[in-house]
Amino acid sequence: MKTTLHLYDLKPAAASRWIPGDQYPRALARALMRPWRGRPPGGLAKVTQNLCLGLDRIGQPWQLHARPELPRGDEPLGILDGPVDVVRRMARDHRAMTGVGVIGFPDQWPAMFEETRISCHLQACEWAAAYYRPYYGSRVRIWPVGIDTDACAPGSARAREFDFLVYNKLRWPQELPEPGLRDRVLAELQRRGLTYFEIGYGRYPKGRENSYHALLGRSRAMLFLCENETQGIAYNEALSMGVPMLAWNPRRWLDPNRHAHQLGDCPASSVPYWDERCGEQFHQLAELPDALDRFLEHLRAGRYAPRDYIMENLTLAACARRYVELLEENIP
Repeated sequence: MKTTLHLYDLKPAAASRWIPGDQYPRALARALMRPWRGRPPGGLAKVTQNLCLGLDRIGQPWQLHARPELPRGDEPLGILDGPVDVVRRMARDHRAMTGVGVIGFPDQWPAMFEETRISCHLQACEWAAAYYRPYYGSRVRIWPVGIDTDACAPGSARAREFDFLVYNKLRWPQELPEPGLRDRVLAELQRRGLTYFEIGYGRYPKGRENSYHALLGRSRAMLFLCENETQGIAYNEALSMGVPMLAWNPRRWLDPNRHAHQLGDCPASSVPYWDERCGEQFHQLAELPDALDRFLEHLRAGRYAPRDYIMENLTLAACARRYVELLEENIP
């Protein structure tokens, strides 16, 4: 496809908060403060950003829309994110492919394909796609976004001052199968005399994404604490920088919102993109000491090659090319 690809990253219309019309000066104030706030982009924003970077790499023209204006012809739409009512209206008479941010649970829009000209819906990994297939069948396709392997490249080994960068993305403490997980894991590092620096999801030093990358460059390994990921761009970036990972993976979907959608004990993963080159996993706290022993032994022996995994599976160009292929494959 060399005609312009129309991408849509739509947001719900802003509402007034204190007085009618105050959403407009608030939006202007946020835009003016953005360079100083340094807030890192969220996951869906990174999906859009990296897809556009990948399309540039493969020479595919694109246009990104923040509003639901339609192109003049019948070119297919790539709708990455947007409110269901807006997406329904856009795709009722226009060819489209949706995902990965349009809906969080399939029962939010079970009649997607009956009501529109949408050809397929994307999910970022296999475990997430499995929950959509009872509703959408083979029209659920898997597509992860690419990682910027140039921006996320290995640094000097001499700069490694921490044994671990601890990435804490624990969001639902009430759902944790083992209470006090974070404190007990850190206690094990301290017991062994291992040095670490802890950061929280979206709470990087000075609020800047490049500070996370700088910390990865100062760390020999990363300890990843997260209940579930459908892709996990931040941990993918760590792998791209050649930083092996010790990851807690409960293998269950722990998002408390699942209960409202009649989803109980569901298989899931915190590291859906992974093989033995990336590091080690532990599933229960009782497994941590042995997993940590193996990890440290293999780390010292240089047996991990996490960047090789990313270069084989998640480059910007390869994932952008796959997005275009899916669009062409499913929209005649």
